[in-house]
Amino acid sequence: MDTERMEEIYQEIGQQLNIIIPEDWDRVILYSAVSEFSNRTYFYYFPTKRNTPIFSLDIEDKENVVEEEINEQLHELYNYLRDLWNEFENQNQEKWTNLTLELLSTGKLNIDYRYNDIQNEDSYEQQVIWEYEKLNIKPNHRNQRDIKIIEEYIKRSKNSESEK
Repeated sequence: MDTERMEEIYQEIGQQLNIIIPEDWDRVILYSAVSEFSNRTYFYYFPTKRNTPIFSLDIEDKENVVEEEINEQLHELYNYLRDLWNEFENQNQEKWTNLTLELLSTGKLNIDYRYNDIQNEDSYEQQVIWEYEKLNIKPNHRNQRDIKIIEEYIKRSKNSESEK
């Protein structure tokens, strides 16, 4: 595997996240699902010395942020993730279906590639579960749909654990 090109793409993704995030940050955790015809990407970042993450789509609501510019930069990020996905094919590797990328402000990078079939998954449910798993974000007590999603997820997880 040509790790030089992969390293370049990782660098581009990290630089792009740095461009998008309008303040100092300690950690970014990103989800991306890429297929032939679609790309679904979002992330949370933790501002320096704060424990509450900021959702990527909320950045445009921050003070002194121009929505159009952020949208252009997010689109550029999506392009880099598609480049990464395509690079797997270029190097005769199985293309991943989704990934979780964690980047620390120190430059340390960790990527968890997944190869499961997500075409029939409900993307909203998947996001609620991902936020719960990766960020420990619990559903709002008024949001019954999210509560039910997490309850069913926990039940499935316990059942699959007991089957092992």
